Amino acid sequence: MKKSTTYSLLLLGILLSASCAKEATEDSTAAAERRVNSWISVHCPDATQTDNGIWILEETPGTGDTWDLEGKGIAYVSVTTSDLDGNISSTTDEDIARQIGSWSRNGSYGPSIWYVSSGALPDAYGYILDGMRIGGTRKALLPSWTLSKGSSHTIMDLRFDFQSDNIVDYQVERLKEFSARYMANEDSTFYNAVDGDRFGFYFHRLREAEILEEMPSDTTVYVNYIGRRLDGVVFDTTIADTAKFYGIYDSSKTYAPIPVYWGETYDDIKITSSKSDAVDGFQMALWHMHPGEKAITAFYSVLGYGSSGSGSSIPAYAPLSFTIDMVEEP
Repeated sequence: MKKSTTYSLLLLGILLSASCAKEATEDSTAAAERRVNSWISVHCPDATQTDNGIWILEETPGTGDTWDLEGKGIAYVSVTTSDLDGNISSTTDEDIARQIGSWSRNGSYGPSIWYVSSGALPDAYGYILDGMRIGGTRKALLPSWTLSKGSSHTIMDLRFDFQSDNIVDYQVERLKEFSARYMANEDSTFYNAVDGDRFGFYFHRLREAEILEEMPSDTTVYVNYIGRRLDGVVFDTTIADTAKFYGIYDSSKTYAPIPVYWGETYDDIKITSSKSDAVDGFQMALWHMHPGEKAITAFYSVLGYGSSGSGSSIPAYAPLSFTIDMVEEP
């Protein structure tokens, strides 16, 4: 009899606990909804809610093509995000970044790439674009439940700049423009493999070696380099004066030519004392060089940092350029 009573009490406790957890979840969701509804009623009583749960606060129609998730899937947008108290958390607008004190000399500004059709972004990113035309602007409130788990209510102030169905084609066009401007010179070798086996890769020799030496796979050479985005922003270098000039100098970093360990193929090339891999485009450029030469290379993101980017200086899908100088051992 006592054992049966004990089991009954345990079962009752479990049911009460589950019920309390469910009520807590419901209370949390209801509280979040009340917070959003209250904010809307005070700040934007004329806002309209879409079927997808986001609130359109303001908008200006564009005149270009309508956003096409199924046909295009890649949007280029200028966007500033903030919380319900107006605190800006991120922006692609350089002027706004300066105003709020977050501007960085090597920061990435200008249209951001939303690869909506990849599924890597919250569905709400597609919702806010729904029905927009290129050139249009929209300010919307994205409730937390429309975003990734753990997100807060977010206000996005967005301009839809353009769209594409092929992110590679867009990068290659930018590379062609860059190469025509900075890499065309009748006095030196120009290598363009954009249509060949090394798609998306450009190489331009700035200084030729006096003697073309073949390097065995166990050779170690030294290089200085300057890494840039195609908008000219320098994100990394081995040269102290260059780092100071572009405002990226780090006193904790050693500025000096780095060792490059050769290999049987370009993919075997390793850099620095840890013998780590470089991005493919950098390795490919080194493979075209000889000791004493200087060159500039540019390549699309597949040969760089791809869809992830690197830090705040290299956004996703960013084509990159490096100026590389093979120097004597320091």
